[in-house]
Amino acid sequence: MNVNVFDTHVRTGDGRYLHFDVLTDNRDVDQAGVYAAKWLASRGIEAADISQSRCQFCHSEFASPAVAEAIEKQGYFILPLEGCQE
Repeated sequence: MNVNVFDTHVRTGDGRYLHFDVLTDNRDVDQAGVYAAKWLASRGIEAADISQSRCQFCHSEFASPAVAEAIEKQGYFILPLEGCQE
């Protein structure tokens, strides 16, 4: 499976910087933003807590089996990079 990578940067109202990739099987930047917001909300970060955000298409790549499985189940996979403690 080929996936599209959306490079996502978020600055929260309390000053935290979060950098993560949204991986999905489509190139819809608006949908990638919805997936990012959903993932953030699952970590207790709502839109009201975000002071700045950017989500843009970066590139496409071949998905690992775990990524492909997550995308088939929920439509996306989040790859935490900076400031995203699990």
